[in-house]
Amino acid sequence: MTLKLTYLWRNLTRNPVRSLLTCAAVGLPILIYVLSISVIHGIERFLDNSAQQLRLAVTHKTSIINPLPAGHRQKIESLDPTHARILTVCGVRWIGGQIKDDPRQLTTLAVDHDTFASTFPDFGLKPDEQAAWLRDRQALAAGGATATQFGWKVGDKVTIWPSVPPYVGMEFHIVSIGPDAADPTTCWCRRDYLDEGLKNTGAPGGLVSFFFLRCASKDDLEHFRVAIDELFARTPDETLTQDEKAFMNQFITQQFNLPRNLSILAAATVFVAIMAAANTMSMNFRDRLNEYATLKSLGFRSGLVFSLIQSESMLLCAIGGLAGAATPFIAFNYTPLREVQIPLILTLQVAAADCLAALGISLLIGVISAIWPSLMAARLHVVAALRNLE
Repeated sequence: MTLKLTYLWRNLTRNPVRSLLTCAAVGLPILIYVLSISVIHGIERFLDNSAQQLRLAVTHKTSIINPLPAGHRQKIESLDPTHARILTVCGVRWIGGQIKDDPRQLTTLAVDHDTFASTFPDFGLKPDEQAAWLRDRQALAAGGATATQFGWKVGDKVTIWPSVPPYVGMEFHIVSIGPDAADPTTCWCRRDYLDEGLKNTGAPGGLVSFFFLRCASKDDLEHFRVAIDELFARTPDETLTQDEKAFMNQFITQQFNLPRNLSILAAATVFVAIMAAANTMSMNFRDRLNEYATLKSLGFRSGLVFSLIQSESMLLCAIGGLAGAATPFIAFNYTPLREVQIPLILTLQVAAADCLAALGISLLIGVISAIWPSLMAARLHVVAALRNLE
């Protein structure tokens, strides 16, 4: 064992530049892999949280960009007059927006003020904040991350220029900065204030982008998912009703299909790492052909030669993989980077399990990349090898 370890160490330090570059060629793809998998898992956690809220999303059947009449809310509520199964219905209209002379985009939603707090309890609106929200038509409940980013605090007045016609600035009074909000980036304002502004400019009001409704149970969720679409079937404004997890998943897919693209990126980086490591091990084999010939002529068995090359490749890739997996784990768990807010997934959580999986992949890369040189060295005939020494 000592002889084997000494041999491996000498081989690794024989050409330190090549060893270092190979470790980097494996470590960088592993780092990208860990970050990609962490983002994918973050999106999955976001979608799982959406599923726990027992909310349905009602959109126009043809496209999410086609608005629905705000009057649909009363028709949806009429499906359960007792309000025992449909707890609350809230119309939502997306207006986006940004601060004047500031390129940073905002996610601002105008909602029915009377049902906002009960439909989105995960925002965490406190009683005094809810009272201010109901009292002030210009109230704005800002996500915690957005408030921190723009330096807002409760009581501030801000003017947001919507991203939708007629593009007229709207002044808001911040009543909450949602420090415990499940979505810390979205800002919420009252839809009646938006409709008032639209009416003053002659733009059409009384429209919503979609409805959210909370149900009492999973059975109610499934029942009304079908009942609402049947209610508006064969009307000019047919609906598509989905649970919130499916709705958000569809929204993410339509916007940038991030999970699929990151999965492709992760697979591509692993493939690149295999190619880089395989190239290095092939070069090592060619450079050390005389050495393998000497080992074979001294009586080293083919299995031992095979294992020496495999061990060297695995050790090289393990060092690179350890560096690639440990870097994001330390950076996003023990440095200020752990406070960085990312849309949808909030903060990037790099799990130890993902890093261990990445380390396992780096070992697998080492095995795969050394298969060909290992087999060639094991099959090397003594006579041919000795002739090669000349």
